[in-house]
Amino acid sequence: MKLKFNAHGFRMTTTKSYDVIIIGAGIFGLSCAYACSKRNFSVLVVDSNKIGSGASGGILGAMAPYTPDQWHVKKEYQFQALSSAEAHWIKVDKLSNLSSGYGRIGRISPIIHERVYNLALNRHEEAKINWGKFKWDVIESHDLVSPSSAPFGLIHDTLSARIYPSRACLSLARACRVLGVEFRENTKVTNFQTGMISGSWGQEFGASIIVASGYEGFESLDEYFNIPMGSGVKGQAALLDINLGDAPQIYADGVYIVPHDDGTTTIGSTSEKNWSKPSNIDFQLEELIDRARIICPKIKNAHSIKAWAGVRPKARRRDPMIGKVPNIDGVFLAMGGFKIGFGIAHKVGISIADLIEKKPDNLPKSFTIEHHLE
Repeated sequence: MKLKFNAHGFRMTTTKSYDVIIIGAGIFGLSCAYACSKRNFSVLVVDSNKIGSGASGGILGAMAPYTPDQWHVKKEYQFQALSSAEAHWIKVDKLSNLSSGYGRIGRISPIIHERVYNLALNRHEEAKINWGKFKWDVIESHDLVSPSSAPFGLIHDTLSARIYPSRACLSLARACRVLGVEFRENTKVTNFQTGMISGSWGQEFGASIIVASGYEGFESLDEYFNIPMGSGVKGQAALLDINLGDAPQIYADGVYIVPHDDGTTTIGSTSEKNWSKPSNIDFQLEELIDRARIICPKIKNAHSIKAWAGVRPKARRRDPMIGKVPNIDGVFLAMGGFKIGFGIAHKVGISIADLIEKKPDNLPKSFTIEHHLE
């Protein structure tokens, strides 16, 4: 028997227990919920705010791969995630009857040095070996990119994709609800342990606990592990009122230009280690937009219709932190997606579900909690 409070603040009791409780309703938490519910687990997701309210609720949505050369386990894991993402999001959107904004539009990146040009030619050959049907080509020019920004041509890869993060979270959350997942928003968890989470609102019990919270969640881990487990890196992005259709996204000079399926285009994002207010918009975004207009003259006269700022969770060794917490039975982490979270999230969900079922998870060593503790 446990205690909790209903919407009117009255204490009530329930004996319900879940197979899986997930702390955090961002892209990692939702992906874990989806994967677990597909295996017929009873799932509860709790979040201190709203679904997709943190970094996962952004507007950029660039899903881009590592380079196809010097192949290793981490690149293979990401490749498997990116190459299967299209089928995943088609299923999610069909189940939810919403649009995630997913589209495999590819990416172009200007080449500004001869050394990079030669490297790109080598990677073109490596992609034939490691990427299967997807390509890493070198092209002379593209209508979207100013010639002065690409003196040695451009790299064009066909594996990259776009997604609209906030819409994707809503689509995935609704798909989870269709599968029977329960959600509790505005429910802050102050303690978790084997089989239980709790807060001022009461307690909930579950056989497995998955911590998938944003950068603020690192604080509770710092206390347990006695070392800083991660931090928050702020990003700012802008939405422009220009329709580039299904043109490839552009990455150049630290700037992403991402066309969306709703007729808008996003410019992003800054990468700020030092910041004071998570949601503040400042001059750094204007500088980013100015650089984007130079790279892509077609957006020169487009207007900014929305600005976004948020803090992305970065684990202590940069790579995501995925796996079972050492010395605590039944507690797992899926945190620190940082800049690759949306690209690998559905595979992370599958890996966590595999771990719960004590199956091989195929996680790269650099993703494991043990690696982050070294």
